[in-house]
Amino acid sequence: MDEDIDDQTTDREDLEDDEKYDKEEVKSAKEVIQYLSKTSKTLKIYLSNNPIHQKFITELLEKLQLHLSTFGPLRLRVKQFELLCSGQPVYENINRMESVAFKLFIDGLRELSFHPGIDKEELITFLEVLGKEGEGAGVDDDIVTLLWEKHFSHVQYLIVSDLHGESRKVEECPEMKTIAPSPQQLQEVYSQTVGVSSAGDLALAAPKGIEIPSLNIFKLTEEEIRKIKAEVRGEEDLDVVGELEGILFDILRIEREPALFSEILGIIDNILEDLMRKGDFYHSRKILEFIWEMSDPSKNLPAPLSALIQDALFQAGSAKRILGLQLVLNAELSEQFEDLFSFMVLFGKNAIPSIIELLASVDKMKSRRVLCDALVELGKMDIEALISKLEDNRWFLVRNLIYILGKIGDARVIERFALFIRHKELKVRKEVLHALDTMEDPRACQLLVHFVPDPDVSNRIFAIKSLSKKRVKEGLNALLNVLSSKEFQTKELYEKKETFDAIAKIGGDEVVPEMGRFLRKRWSFFKNLHMEEMGLCAAVALQRIGSPSAIEALREGSRSKNKTIRGACNKALDVLVTERH
Repeated sequence: MDEDIDDQTTDREDLEDDEKYDKEEVKSAKEVIQYLSKTSKTLKIYLSNNPIHQKFITELLEKLQLHLSTFGPLRLRVKQFELLCSGQPVYENINRMESVAFKLFIDGLRELSFHPGIDKEELITFLEVLGKEGEGAGVDDDIVTLLWEKHFSHVQYLIVSDLHGESRKVEECPEMKTIAPSPQQLQEVYSQTVGVSSAGDLALAAPKGIEIPSLNIFKLTEEEIRKIKAEVRGEEDLDVVGELEGILFDILRIEREPALFSEILGIIDNILEDLMRKGDFYHSRKILEFIWEMSDPSKNLPAPLSALIQDALFQAGSAKRILGLQLVLNAELSEQFEDLFSFMVLFGKNAIPSIIELLASVDKMKSRRVLCDALVELGKMDIEALISKLEDNRWFLVRNLIYILGKIGDARVIERFALFIRHKELKVRKEVLHALDTMEDPRACQLLVHFVPDPDVSNRIFAIKSLSKKRVKEGLNALLNVLSSKEFQTKELYEKKETFDAIAKIGGDEVVPEMGRFLRKRWSFFKNLHMEEMGLCAAVALQRIGSPSAIEALREGSRSKNKTIRGACNKALDVLVTERH
């Protein structure tokens, strides 16, 4: 029967919000809806005769019948993203793709109630309708239509019947006769089903096979049409894998029977393996995050289930599975790197050896960089797992490990770095040098001194700059020794400048006599370019020191017989005078 209850509904809702509610009833209703939501999802992945699906159906029916026998009919008010019992929220989900409340609300339902006497067959039919997968359901059928077609005996629902929000209640009880609805009634039932005409107008859509002579036509604004198109695109872009993961996660969160728990976990693991092989690190990360969530002691899982979770973590990070990422990482698909790092760190420290081997087999620079960053995070948990691999014969792997250890900055690696100061491979020495530069430990500074005579000029200059920046006293003697060598005279001017500058910064007033010596050199009639360069560098170094003794040395140099030296000393003195004023 149909009954206009618009005003009555409003009055009743206002009273319901104010009156006291039975907390136990609300608690029971919340549990029923939780099971209803989870069970409806199993329809998407299991056949009706599957033991897991049957188990969820049985548990849902037991909880629903217990509620009905204890508290009477279960009446739920439907809001856009909520279901309420006695005015209290018992379900909330703002994800439009997953929310049961939104699915009911958007199809026009405003109230749904279950009554004593509902059996398993009727409950299964309702779940099929809720999932829009019931027998005979067409792509254009909404939930209201499907509910009406099934002639439920113990389900009642309230719908919005027109665009003004007027509501009508539909009851279908055993003693009722099925009366064919009039076209006007059908139009009211379908008030939430719409279609866009070729002219861009939005018209109410009639049920299949039924002609409704006069449908109201109304025009949408451009903004409303844009939003509808966006909703359609959202449906087209539905994350099917994410939807499946969500269903499996929800089932596992409440399943406590070891055999079924293990079966679901096995399905999830198979999905993870396939996703990893395809390079889908976004959904792979979601799975690992879920497994870690389930391993949290606060979940209070029984020991057998906890052991299954730990096994799943071990299997996920197995050497075979991690090394299997080589192909996809060498393909270097740009979209995968956004989640690769956060995915790799979820494997935990036990996966460090396997990730190191993967690093050695990957030849794409971007992939290697992400793996290195992941090992930096994991290595903080087990630095020895990285240090032990420094003995590897593959120089390119050793270089990456040195980079990783340098980023971590643990002082325990310094003694091992000493073994690579004279390494035959330039890139290994360079990486050690850069790693030492980032460390403040005095032992790291002392190792920098050993790079002053490095065969490579870029390494020498980097070491000299680092010693200067850190003002490493131990480096002064090494630099002075270089300065006095015959080979130094033939070095490039840039290297000479950096050496003199470092000596000035580290030595200060202490090295003024040594700098002055280069200004007092006996100059021959024949031009000596190398000696001139060293005199110029000494003048600049004395200017940097800027002490009274340095100024006196510059004044003495300004009287040099060499025009170039005189000019450099006078310029340095002018700069110092200007700075003082």
